[in-house]
Amino acid sequence: MKLHFPLNFLNKSFSISEDFQLEEQSVDIISAIIEDYLSSLKMDRSSIVRVRLSMEEALLRWMDHFGKQTNVHMNVGTNFSRPTITLMLTGDQYNPLVTSENDLGEWAESLFTGISLSPTYNYRKGVNILQLKMNRPERNPALKLLASVIVGGVIGILGKAFLPRSVISSILYTILDPIQNLFLRILNATSGPIIFLSVITATCAIGSMTAIGKSGRRMALRFISITFIVTLAAAAIVLKPLNITLVHQLFDENQFSSVLDLFLQAVPNDALTPIIQGNSPQMILIALIIGNALLQAGQKASRLQVIIEQADSLGLIIAGWVSRLSPFFVTVLFILGVWNGSISTMLSIWKPLLLASALIILMGLLSVFRISIRHHIPMRLLFEKMKDSFRIAFRTSSVDSSIAENLICCEKRLGISKKLTSYGVPLGLISYMPATCVAVIVFVMYVANLYQVQISIVWLIIALILDVALEAATPPVAGVGILTYTALFAQLNIPLRALPIAMAVDILFGFLVTPINQAMLQMELITEAETLDLLNRDLLHKEMTASRKK
Repeated sequence: MKLHFPLNFLNKSFSISEDFQLEEQSVDIISAIIEDYLSSLKMDRSSIVRVRLSMEEALLRWMDHFGKQTNVHMNVGTNFSRPTITLMLTGDQYNPLVTSENDLGEWAESLFTGISLSPTYNYRKGVNILQLKMNRPERNPALKLLASVIVGGVIGILGKAFLPRSVISSILYTILDPIQNLFLRILNATSGPIIFLSVITATCAIGSMTAIGKSGRRMALRFISITFIVTLAAAAIVLKPLNITLVHQLFDENQFSSVLDLFLQAVPNDALTPIIQGNSPQMILIALIIGNALLQAGQKASRLQVIIEQADSLGLIIAGWVSRLSPFFVTVLFILGVWNGSISTMLSIWKPLLLASALIILMGLLSVFRISIRHHIPMRLLFEKMKDSFRIAFRTSSVDSSIAENLICCEKRLGISKKLTSYGVPLGLISYMPATCVAVIVFVMYVANLYQVQISIVWLIIALILDVALEAATPPVAGVGILTYTALFAQLNIPLRALPIAMAVDILFGFLVTPINQAMLQMELITEAETLDLLNRDLLHKEMTASRKK
């Protein structure tokens, strides 16, 4: 069965709303509608197959539980401008996403659903609701950024050449400066609550998966430990080109006292002030406590869990809105830079970009080299097996675009059992971001030095802990990166006027850190699979055939 959607349906009030009797034939029809709908969105083929199979499996579980001839309602269309697929069935509560063989819990599912990779389940007023919301197809963010830079630069140069100084000065102080300040206020207002909710959700999700046994706990600890170590190493390397010496501070009693005071002050006076003021250490501590309390409460706090998950989903949507404003403010930034003479400051970001890129590439190569030596596999073969998932991640700088190819690479080419990838991949997508953390710490240290912020041992400890904690707790979705920079800058006394530069850097780094994070995760999963005896060594060593290369 093939259904044809109008090519411009996203620009219209388009939807399909129909009832089906739950049986094998109707499951096939619903699956065909879903596949054709996703094809009309120009989603990549591997992701289409993954979504179709997950929805099809859920329908079959509903059919086994409720019996045939049960009515299921299907809704396909746009909801608040987001392509949405909704299936509804009236009856007793039954979550088809959680199985007895792989009971990771609803919080574990939220890791994938937060980045538009899996459907969500809710039960309201006697109705089982299965829903998948996808991000609208958008243009390449780097192209948007490049266009914004060009437009801002051209307007700035032409304005400076043809407009009187008095007019330029008037536009600067009455229009452009207020617009920039408005965006900074938006970032301040949204960063605290969104990060707070993301930390709670991630804590519950990671805790839900680590509850499956020692493997989950060991993997989570390993991911976070490796991320912290490589970030610390990167920070130590950056100290030399910045001509910063901290050795003498190690023997300073005041520094030891300040470090102790740093950890003691993480305990807040109340629960609301840290969120309102954006005090990141206190905010993270409160979120961790609430997240662990929700895990302990289990079903007793199920309603509160649903509310927090829904609030977190709304927060991610708001973060996406903020991200869409970025190109406009990059344009304003470049006009300001040309007119007030600060363009040299913006152009100096090539230094941290170059250094961080070199460190990240080296880190990725060492990770592959370690597996190559350990398992006696040519690096060439490992690169060949990973190239498809790496290429998609590099081209799109998007986790959700490359997830299907990522799973294929792990299970079909690297020999990692699905028993491990089912929780190892989502856990890694959240808590294992070494490349991202290295990029952030390098850029933050350069910006601090640029704005003459004193870098001390205490400052560096705060930067390292917040960098790793915030990246591990926030999902890799558009918009969250700039909010992370907002929280870091506020805590590290870096002027918020540096945030527009961070917007550009966040987009540029995305094309490198996303594939490197993914490649390093694949290497770590090989090690974990070996430990758990879930590694197919024959498949790992098998050469790529001509058909598989295609």
